[in-house]
Amino acid sequence: MSQLPRLSMAANSKASIGGLSDGLAGLQLNQRYSSIGGARGGLAGAPGGRRSSAYVGRPSNMGIAASINAPLAIAKDPRPIRDKQWQANAIRNLIAFLVQAGYNQPVSPKTLQAPSAKDFTSIFKFLYAQLDPRYVFVKKFEEEVPVILRGLRYPFCDQISKSHLASVGSMHAWPSLLAMLTWMVELIMCCDQMDTQNEFDDDPVMGAQAQGEKVFFDYLTKAYAVFLAGDDNYDAMDDELISNFDRKNEKTVKDVEKLKVEHDVLSKEWASLRDSLTFGQSPLTLAERESATLASDIEKFKLYIANHLEPKKQKLEDQIKVVEEELACKETELDKQTIEKNELTQIVDSQEISPADVDRMTSEREQLVRALETLAKKADETNKVFWEKEMAVQKKMDQLEKLVQTFNTLSYDLGFLSSTSKDTQGVNFELELNFQTIDPTSMVSTPLTTVIKPTLLTIRASYNAAAHKAEDDAIATQETLDRLTEACAEKCDELMALEQRISKLNDAYNAEKEVFEKKMAARVKEMEVLESEMGKMRLDSSRALEESMRRLRDVGEEYDQLSQRFYSAKDEAEKGLLKVLEGVIGMKDTITAAIEELKAATEAEYQETIAVGASFSSC
Repeated sequence: MSQLPRLSMAANSKASIGGLSDGLAGLQLNQRYSSIGGARGGLAGAPGGRRSSAYVGRPSNMGIAASINAPLAIAKDPRPIRDKQWQANAIRNLIAFLVQAGYNQPVSPKTLQAPSAKDFTSIFKFLYAQLDPRYVFVKKFEEEVPVILRGLRYPFCDQISKSHLASVGSMHAWPSLLAMLTWMVELIMCCDQMDTQNEFDDDPVMGAQAQGEKVFFDYLTKAYAVFLAGDDNYDAMDDELISNFDRKNEKTVKDVEKLKVEHDVLSKEWASLRDSLTFGQSPLTLAERESATLASDIEKFKLYIANHLEPKKQKLEDQIKVVEEELACKETELDKQTIEKNELTQIVDSQEISPADVDRMTSEREQLVRALETLAKKADETNKVFWEKEMAVQKKMDQLEKLVQTFNTLSYDLGFLSSTSKDTQGVNFELELNFQTIDPTSMVSTPLTTVIKPTLLTIRASYNAAAHKAEDDAIATQETLDRLTEACAEKCDELMALEQRISKLNDAYNAEKEVFEKKMAARVKEMEVLESEMGKMRLDSSRALEESMRRLRDVGEEYDQLSQRFYSAKDEAEKGLLKVLEGVIGMKDTITAAIEELKAATEAEYQETIAVGASFSSC
């Protein structure tokens, strides 16, 4: 028999037994079976027919016409078709299938991000050719696709309109079309698996006797079709029937051999157990001995934990408590020193300067320098935390609008979006996304690597330069103070003679002190600004955490809803399957009764013919 299209298999199967319509009254194929069986084709009446990717002729569309006008319930697609991760996985699976099936045009993930109408048309025709190799597109592509999808019983065909097919690569159309192509790939793979499935495989529904009856019924159907065609040669069908039963017997022989192997293994195991019982080694005794050994090992491990690990754990906890107490003491001491420093500063401001005061102030200045170094370390740690947060924001830029909004918010908090900001060097830090572009590097309004990042590095360099300059000024001031101290020590012996000179030096020292105090006040103000920025960063982090928790709750609720819909759809599918099985059983009973009636009628006609022949012979 010739290669028939997959979508016309059900119609041709009905035509092959059309001569039985008078004798097999009531034999009707359910419309649902036509739509399901008509979605796949092969060799008519021959199992294992393979598909072809060639377009050969215009077939009959009875398989589609039976279900075009059948109403489909409008349902929302439960798949996350607008999720970027889902789209990427679907594109990879589609490309893998096209390559494996022999698609003769170049295709890549970049092409399928926003394909052209020509690419989509070629892919759709190729996939549909796997289902119906002889179908020919004669109308407009936008008009035929909805009809084909309704014929294939695509559950979400109402979500695909002519406007979607006219603008394939747009944001609102491509997710639905990609989901439809993914469904077609899954349908093709499912039908391939059904085509290659061995009819003699173990079936929990159809037993061995029913499988034999099925093979014999197929033989009768083909033989009767040949008989109606006026051909009396049944050798090919006889050979096929013999081949089918031989293959069934081969499976039975393989099962018997497998059972023999299992029997030999069990026999050897039984012999070993019997020998162990003969020599007085009961398996139960061995198992009890092993259980006792394991129980002893458990007790040993418990003793080891109690005697070694618990004391070590307690020791570490004690050390942690000691370290925490020392830390609290150090913090208390730091607070006391800070209060003492403020008191000494007030005392120095209210008193006149003497050589002893100079020495004391020198010592206090050294302490202040050390405190300044500590604050510089803390500032470095604060800068490190700040840059880590910024890098985290940069890594999460893939989350499109939400993360871009977060970046813009942080830029506004830092003052980078202000028109009067001098640090931005005229760069626009407010990012905008362009989803229409194909090049990922131009998706962001302002280039990140070539504009924003160098600007941020320049700002950081300027802050570092200002910090280094402040440290250089502090060192220069310290050197000046040291020189004044040495000069004051050298001139102490000449105090009476050089009193006027000392007065001038005191004036110079007061001037230097005033400059130093101004610089210290500026540093304190800068530290306050940094602390306020840290507070803003903490507040932003807490807001982001709350937003993440809210999203987590929303995702959990959505998961519960999807689970309920999944189980509901599963129940509906099981009910539909039960209806299909009931229809098949009813159809089998009807066919069996019709064959019996046909056999009785044939037998009666045969007896009548014999009687007529006998009467003619007697005459």
